[in-house]
Amino acid sequence: MLKRMSAKKAAKASQAQLHDVTRAPYVVSREGKPQAAVKVDQLKRRGGCYWVEGWIATYSDAPAIELHMDRGAVEASLTFHVREDVAISMQDSNPGLTSQGFCLEWFSEHDGNDTPLLVCHLQEKGAPVVFTLPALESFMASPDQDGVNIASSRPSARPGAAQHAQPDFLAAATWLAPDPLKAVAHLDDFGMIPHRSGLIAGWTVTQPGWQVWGVDSQGNGVNLENSLRYQREDIVSLFRDTFGQRTVDAGFVAPWPFALPVPSSLRLVAYHPQTQQAMTLAQCDADEVPADPEGYARWAFGVATPAEKINERFNGWEGELIETLLAERDQAFADNQKAPDIMTLGNPPAFPDVSLIIPLYSRWDFVEHQLLAFSQDAELLASTEIIYVVDDPRILTAISNEVENLHRLYNVPFKVVWGHRNRGFSGANNLGVSVSQGRQVLLLNSDAFPTSPGWVGQMSTLLDENPRYGLLGARLLNPEGGLQHAGMVFFYSQSWQVWLNKHPMAGLAPELDNVPEGVDIIDKPAVTGACVMMQRSLYDELGGLNEGYLIGDFEDSDLCLQVLNAGYQIGYVPGVSLVHLERQSFSSLGDTSFRTLVVRFNAWRHTKRWGEKIHSVMQSFS
Repeated sequence: MLKRMSAKKAAKASQAQLHDVTRAPYVVSREGKPQAAVKVDQLKRRGGCYWVEGWIATYSDAPAIELHMDRGAVEASLTFHVREDVAISMQDSNPGLTSQGFCLEWFSEHDGNDTPLLVCHLQEKGAPVVFTLPALESFMASPDQDGVNIASSRPSARPGAAQHAQPDFLAAATWLAPDPLKAVAHLDDFGMIPHRSGLIAGWTVTQPGWQVWGVDSQGNGVNLENSLRYQREDIVSLFRDTFGQRTVDAGFVAPWPFALPVPSSLRLVAYHPQTQQAMTLAQCDADEVPADPEGYARWAFGVATPAEKINERFNGWEGELIETLLAERDQAFADNQKAPDIMTLGNPPAFPDVSLIIPLYSRWDFVEHQLLAFSQDAELLASTEIIYVVDDPRILTAISNEVENLHRLYNVPFKVVWGHRNRGFSGANNLGVSVSQGRQVLLLNSDAFPTSPGWVGQMSTLLDENPRYGLLGARLLNPEGGLQHAGMVFFYSQSWQVWLNKHPMAGLAPELDNVPEGVDIIDKPAVTGACVMMQRSLYDELGGLNEGYLIGDFEDSDLCLQVLNAGYQIGYVPGVSLVHLERQSFSSLGDTSFRTLVVRFNAWRHTKRWGEKIHSVMQSFS
């Protein structure tokens, strides 16, 4: 085994790699011939027990593999097992390599924020190679029973299909032993929402005349030729000499539309229609995937798919599935609705003009800064009820214990509303509005702070005096003083094939926001939801913020488009300024992280709902 050392020393002494070994194999080659390879297939946890499962191909039949954390090497149990699919795949490129599956298993009492390092001794001569794995908190919860070795529970490929149900044409086939010169394949992912549907992913390479079918343990079959296909450079490098151009678009992602129980299994079967020959190429058991929309998305968005192919998944099947899961979850909550808990601190106005709704999620320490600003605004205190909506059970106790002290300290009356669950940005604002009494509603982010008193009254008066405007938004500044928001526009992303929201003046000095003298409201295609005001009657008429988006994003522009569709205008009020501690922009368009893929889904849904309207709106502003 490798000499025990700290993670930092291991990374320094070894060949630290930026390569994501969970998405594609890491291959050591010499003169075009693989000398070693390693891939991580599964990251799982159950309680305090963790597994890293994958495969490795080296000249050694007992390669050294270790796991390190920030605090040093981890005592982990390392076992090897047969991976016939990998052995077949590597045989033609380098028959001298020993290919096998491995499983690292260990117990950790830490909180899951640790980032593990996988240290692999791939060659006898040379430093070990270090790969950074995802944080422990992102490992998938395993439904396996106690004591089951996850790696060994996945059967290897084998010829024949005697104990499996199968389609009629395969029942009549002549079954052959796997032949890596005719067809090779592997299943990287197979997940099922029990008794509903699933998702499969992997790669296939065949000679002409051969098809690859997915066949589940109940005998359902799908020809994978029609699945979403994409280029896998790792497969090209491994099989180019044998299959040539047939290695193009080897990767696949596809829905599994059959309602299977878990456990169930899936085989990849090569079939030659002319000769009626068949052979099993790969097989694995299904992972159970949550039916909760966020839980499903966290699993499914981890299934490798190139950024340019994500919309193909959404358009093909996954967008409709996530929308359905969201609707079912909301209906289930509606069927078991509980009245919200409301705590009132002080004496809010009995007949407020404005209801100020502020959702709280994750952080609530900004409440004190807002209350300090509100305490210095007599007009706000006289005409506005302040409603904080707790949208995160993790902060409920802390807030409940502290709000009374904050009220006494700043002498600002306010309400705290708890709706018994996390509802997201839209749901939290809708809940706050539902318990409000003002004739106008003002939605405000918890990290937005007014720069001067009188701002609420100014927006309220402008809204009353200009009834053609259905929604007004304020100017938002970055903490350093630059413009963050002076109205939003929509632009079409050719890369994502969706409409996105853009703040065209973001980062510029406020004086560059040229406002004609005497103009209080400027027409805009949209404004950000960090600070918006509208009449309560219109909010109710439109049904409030749409709750069909995943986690967040695009709810504010959706509301703006609802207002425009109802015949009103959207107005930007440059005379009202707030400082907003907005999160940083999302990563580049090529990023396929979970957070970015959530934005991709929401942008896809937003475009599906409003694409034609957005096009018309932007033409009127061109």
